[in-house]
Amino acid sequence: MNKKKLFRKFSTIGRVGKNKILMNRNYPLEERMVFFIYLTMIAATAVIVLMNIVDSIPFHKNYKWFGFITFVAIVAALYWNKIEWRRIIRNVSTIVTLYIIFPTLFFLSGGLRTAAIPYMIILLLAIVYSFSGKFRIWLMVTYILLAEGLMVINFLYPEIFPTVTDRAMFVDWITNFPLILIIIAILALWVSSEHKYEREKALRFSKDMEKLSTNDTLTGIYNRRYLETRVIELAKDCDAVCLFIFDIDRFKNINDGFGHAEGDRILVNVAKFMPIAFPGMTSIRFGGDEFLILFKGCISHNIHKMVKTFRKLLLDELGITISGGVVKYNGSLDESLARADKLLYDAKRDGRNKVNIED
Repeated sequence: MNKKKLFRKFSTIGRVGKNKILMNRNYPLEERMVFFIYLTMIAATAVIVLMNIVDSIPFHKNYKWFGFITFVAIVAALYWNKIEWRRIIRNVSTIVTLYIIFPTLFFLSGGLRTAAIPYMIILLLAIVYSFSGKFRIWLMVTYILLAEGLMVINFLYPEIFPTVTDRAMFVDWITNFPLILIIIAILALWVSSEHKYEREKALRFSKDMEKLSTNDTLTGIYNRRYLETRVIELAKDCDAVCLFIFDIDRFKNINDGFGHAEGDRILVNVAKFMPIAFPGMTSIRFGGDEFLILFKGCISHNIHKMVKTFRKLLLDELGITISGGVVKYNGSLDESLARADKLLYDAKRDGRNKVNIED
């Protein structure tokens, strides 16, 4: 790989702010979380190196941290550029970090005399948020056992660890502990925000799916699937419910003569005029060019008036007529629809452009 390609790979990390990778919700949360952990490791390690320099610790003590930064930077660049390898890169880098790099840094840094335990917590959080299923459980259990084993070794054989003075230990804790708390706070706030967004997104999706199941996709009004539910609801709230079923006269001629696009336009406009002529009533596309209105109440002269207004609106605006029938719901939807259908077909037989209302 030439120098230009290598530079482009590593410059991915530098472009995080520009591309807003971490906040781009088009990517799965788990993928963004892994990248967040990589960047956190780099930032935390860079602070450790900086504080070592400020504290006049011999520069060669930082070699291990430079090595760690280089490792994480390479992994992060590969992770973001090799989409098809992400799962393998994540798993391998995590295993290497937990079972090779972490124990090595624990020994080289002086064990529990340094701020090792808080970093153990961050690594544990990285496992929890970046993995799932049995593999996550396996990582958590083995990592906890490893951390416990390292602490026992540190207690039993302290002489194998580098000597850390009280002053160096104090500086290490006083600089690293606030950094660790900040990292955990940012991580917790970010995850909480993302989970809230995912919950709201799922709720919106659920509502959209519910709407799709009960609404006609062409006209936007309710479909036949919602009819029975709505009739039962109205019957509980109203003393009487009436059904007005109608279809468009000679609709087939419109489709054949002017095309289905024109037919769809007519259907959409009929649905648009229904709530105008029948305010407060339930509009339903029953199927094809057949529609249905559910009236809350069955006051005859009110129904006559609204139907007359509707027919005039359709004739004036769309140049079409309708035929239909109005019946009172009697507790059986199928039987009530059958009576309404009979009145509709009687209107068709009598020459169309007529609405029959049951006595």
